[in-house]
Amino acid sequence: MSDDASLFFDNRFLERHAGSIIQDPAIAIVELVANAWDAWATRVDIVWPEAGSDRYFEIEDNGKGMSEAQLRLRWRTLDYDRVRAQGKQSLPPPELGGLQPREPYGRNGKGRHAAFRFGEAYKVRTWRDGIEVTFEVRRSATQPFLIERIAMREEVPGHGTVISSINPLPMGMSAEAAREVIGTRFLADPNFTVTINGTRITFDDVPEHQLSTIDIDVPGYGVAHLIIIDTQKADRTTRQHGIAWRVNNRLVGKPGWTGFDQERLLDGRSSEAKRFIFIARADFLGDDVLPDWSGFWPNNAGWRTTQAAVHAKIRDYLNEASADRRRDAKETVRENLGATVSKLPPVSRDRWNEFVDQVVDTCPSMNLETVEQVAGVLANLELSTSKYALITKLHDMKPGDLDELYAILADWTVRTAKLALDEIQTRLKLIAELDAKLHDETMDEVADLQPLFERSLWVFGPEFESLEFTSNRGMTTVINKIFGKNQKGSLQRPDFVMLPDGSVGFYSRDSHDLGGEVDGVARLVITEIKKPGVIIGGKEKNQPWRYVEELLDKGILTDAATVTCYVLGSQIKSTEAGIDTKYDGRVTIIPMTYATFVKRAEKRMLGLRDKLKDAPFLHTHGLDPDAYLTSKYPRQIGLSLDNPVSAIR
Repeated sequence: MSDDASLFFDNRFLERHAGSIIQDPAIAIVELVANAWDAWATRVDIVWPEAGSDRYFEIEDNGKGMSEAQLRLRWRTLDYDRVRAQGKQSLPPPELGGLQPREPYGRNGKGRHAAFRFGEAYKVRTWRDGIEVTFEVRRSATQPFLIERIAMREEVPGHGTVISSINPLPMGMSAEAAREVIGTRFLADPNFTVTINGTRITFDDVPEHQLSTIDIDVPGYGVAHLIIIDTQKADRTTRQHGIAWRVNNRLVGKPGWTGFDQERLLDGRSSEAKRFIFIARADFLGDDVLPDWSGFWPNNAGWRTTQAAVHAKIRDYLNEASADRRRDAKETVRENLGATVSKLPPVSRDRWNEFVDQVVDTCPSMNLETVEQVAGVLANLELSTSKYALITKLHDMKPGDLDELYAILADWTVRTAKLALDEIQTRLKLIAELDAKLHDETMDEVADLQPLFERSLWVFGPEFESLEFTSNRGMTTVINKIFGKNQKGSLQRPDFVMLPDGSVGFYSRDSHDLGGEVDGVARLVITEIKKPGVIIGGKEKNQPWRYVEELLDKGILTDAATVTCYVLGSQIKSTEAGIDTKYDGRVTIIPMTYATFVKRAEKRMLGLRDKLKDAPFLHTHGLDPDAYLTSKYPRQIGLSLDNPVSAIR
């Protein structure tokens, strides 16, 4: 049994693929004329059969034409990507090389199907480079359409394309209506003329209610004539829309909503941008046009004055034309945000309403969704305790920082991000404080470091991250017995005591029996911090073991308990840099320099201290990040920083 890999298409496929292009005669004729525009035609002649006529629909242009290979590729590629295949601009034929390239109207090749609106099938006759080919295009039961070459001629002069219907369908609109549709879209460029049944389409073909003219006095230079065409229906693109400048009946540059100085009068996504055409005729600017007619001399006073006057008039017109839309937008925003705004005090509510009015009126290109989002942010800021301080922060941000903030909020909620950042901030501030105090040789109260170490157990390894692993205030009696003292080590911290050469602290995690009751100590950490100048040797390393022995003798520690002892100081005797173990490995004694402890903290924090040296919290708390980062301290010999956990296992 063979596997047939052929694809089949339902007879409704083309209607769904091309949509209104092959259903609406107004859209179909615009698409066909636009194809001629893209081919850099200067003349398009249309035969439009009237009711009862035996004529058939035909459209002919003098554009660049197509070779057989080009036609086959463009017609047989569904969703043909014109920009990728032919570029973003359409260059004129060689004999018209003095004219500017055109912005193509077509993008995906669907416009070529428009001929099916006027006939069950159609012929395409196209010629260039001396060769003319004629194809017939018709629908198929198994394919969207089939193309077949039916004729070819050689030694044909010029270039162009003719599309004519076969088995014509009812036109669905009159020739007069077709003239109106084309006239409202293709009159900006005087180098592009269209005729229907032999009569050229002009501004007279545009319905009176869709056409208006405004004379604009430019003091000292002349009078500019602004022709306004309102198609009254937003097209699918802004092609053939925008502002077109004419001087001495010749187009300067290309029509669009972005001026020659890159000033954008309208957002191309708005309905107005796809609806209006403004043709500014200013013959008195003949000396201001660039030699290649691509624009105007930017610094010429005549051009700058005229452009400002014309743009101002266009803005006034657009504001008036969009008054109803803006009023509806304001009402929609107020209705959708009513629940939030109702919580505002009267003064804030008035300020919010004034803001909505100003944004909608002064930013007509801003769509309704954006206005509502901005207004919602403002209402929430009015309700927040920080008010507009956030706006100040955003204002001070660079564009790249705003992009980074957006990326963060795309993956995190503000609350979860703050929880994570608060923890990072707390730890980085703790590292900075430890670094400063551990190396301050003028400190007298070394015991002040013990509370810092209680919050720094995570530096020693991930197993000390447990929330249950805290300093044990209940061991005060034990400490007193061990050291033979009746007083507490500190009025604030009873869980450590002063020693002649430093201080010692005990931090434990309880063990529990099967019933969940506390039945002793499962893990004990002893931190002994030596004063600056005390070198850690064998005697100093052995001190914690004596504490452990006494705890074992008193039955406070069971055989199941494990103990890790850290002896920290400025220096370590080179012969004592190693790790000692006692009690069959259940007791580990680790000497460590202050510098190593800080470096280990940095490593546990993934080096964020260096990356975040410009963080505001380092400055606002009186810390000097530069001095902090550039300080040089001796590293401990014999202790691996690449695997800090290994030192306590």
